[in-house]
Formats: sequence, C-alpha cells, structure tokens
Amino acid sequence: MSDVIVRKCPMCGGEMIKSNKSWHLVYMPPWTGLLSFSGARNRAYPWACMGCGVVLLYMENLPALTAEYRKQREEERKLGAVAAIKPAEP
Repeated sequence: MSDVIVRKCPMCGGEMIKSNKSWHLVYMPPWTGLLSFSGARNRAYPWACMGCGVVLLYMENLPALTAEYRKQREEERKLGAVAAIKPAEP
C-alpha cells in the first residue's frame, strides 16, 4: 500500500491529499530566463482538499527553489546598489 501524504488546506483547514505521481505539471521558474531550456525542470503535483474540494498545485522541491530565488534577488539588489553609487558621467 502506498503512503498517503496529508497537508492542511490553506482555504478551509481541511485535509489535502496529494495526487498520484503519474500526473504532474512541468514548471520552469521565471527568473531562469526564457531561453534556459537546459536548466532543471520542476514538477508541481495537484493536491485535493477533502473538506472544500479545492485543487492546488504544490511544487516538489519548493525549498530549493526558494533559496535559488532569494540568491538571485540578492545579487540583483547588489548590482542595483553598485549602479546607484556610480557617479554620472558628464
């Protein structure tokens, strides 16, 4: 028998059950760029709430994506700060 993973629904607080692994959505983060097809693709699986019936997609490796996004955002902020400090040329 397969293990059933249960999560709490953000809408009603009921139990959410993950779908079968045979169905998933392939997702590429927008910050990787449109032409970055060689990068890792992420899977998002549907979770169905047994209380209110809502179906939500949750990414498989969300903590890794969050860390990657924060790193990219921090680099952009540093580059923006350097550009703001640079004096304008006459």
